[in-house]
Amino acid sequence: MKKHTKESLTFFFAFWLSGFISLTATAQTAAVDWRGIISIGGNHAKVYCNINLKETAELYLQMNALQVTGNLTGKIGSKVYISADDVMRGFVDISGAATGETEIIPEIFPAWDGSRINFVNAKQNGSAFGAFQMQDIETGDFVVQLKYEEDGDNLVWYIEKNKINPCLPLIVQLGNHTLLVNNNSATNGGYKFVYYYWYKNGELLKEGSHADNGGSYYTGGADLDENAEYTAKTIDSEGKHHLSCSYRYVRTILPINVIVYPNPVPRNTKAYIRAETQDLSLLQNASVEIYDIMGRYVGKANISGQTLTSVDLPAKAGIYILIFRAKDYVKNIKVLVE
Repeated sequence: MKKHTKESLTFFFAFWLSGFISLTATAQTAAVDWRGIISIGGNHAKVYCNINLKETAELYLQMNALQVTGNLTGKIGSKVYISADDVMRGFVDISGAATGETEIIPEIFPAWDGSRINFVNAKQNGSAFGAFQMQDIETGDFVVQLKYEEDGDNLVWYIEKNKINPCLPLIVQLGNHTLLVNNNSATNGGYKFVYYYWYKNGELLKEGSHADNGGSYYTGGADLDENAEYTAKTIDSEGKHHLSCSYRYVRTILPINVIVYPNPVPRNTKAYIRAETQDLSLLQNASVEIYDIMGRYVGKANISGQTLTSVDLPAKAGIYILIFRAKDYVKNIKVLVE
């Protein structure tokens, strides 16, 4: 008979954990992969290692808790089924960080009054807000949503049932090619958004924070689609979700036409910005801000009423965003340095 080490025993129980086993293994393995169905019944379970939920993993938690002393990472496709009731509540307590993208599927009982139910707790340092996802569940005039909040050094994911809020007029059009979410708390109702989802006719176009993926804006390339309906879903700094009112692009006659050339720009050479307009007063206080693809500020050039201006771009190859600003006019231009 093959002799099992502590590490292999932990690996074995990770695959076959059932409602009749309370796992208190002491093996200090680096990580174990969980695949298939893992069901935890009436006993609490404790796992002394990092856990990787693979694409096929389905973890079932009923009236119990799973304590993970390490980190938990979920592949897209992994699922956690958790009871959401005043009596039966599943809970995942992670001593380390939570990363990846695991779908939470709650079993909601009719008697639930909609008050907050905590599902997951993890260390904030190293965790990703999107480590756990859940489709909104609409029931009449109410919606059940997965949210998160910072609690000291931890992140807590929880669900609540709230009355469906009307859409918010958040989308602003910039020229004929860019839409922007209004993130000015002084004019958007007091919200500070940190994550964005953009949709065209209900289909996801892009998502991300502004720093990671320029999430607060969507650029249609040339011009936006006049026959499409654009919407944005946002997450604010408190983890609450909001939906913008739908927006239809309206073509505008631009007072200024801005061209950047050459594009692509060879490294260590200048780029030129040509501003064409019938009213030169519009260029009086015009400027160009330069950002890298991650949204980090690189530099600025003043136009000062000129129709042709040279700009020194970074020597590092990559994509940069030039934001041309003039009176009542803003245009984003993507430039490649190669």
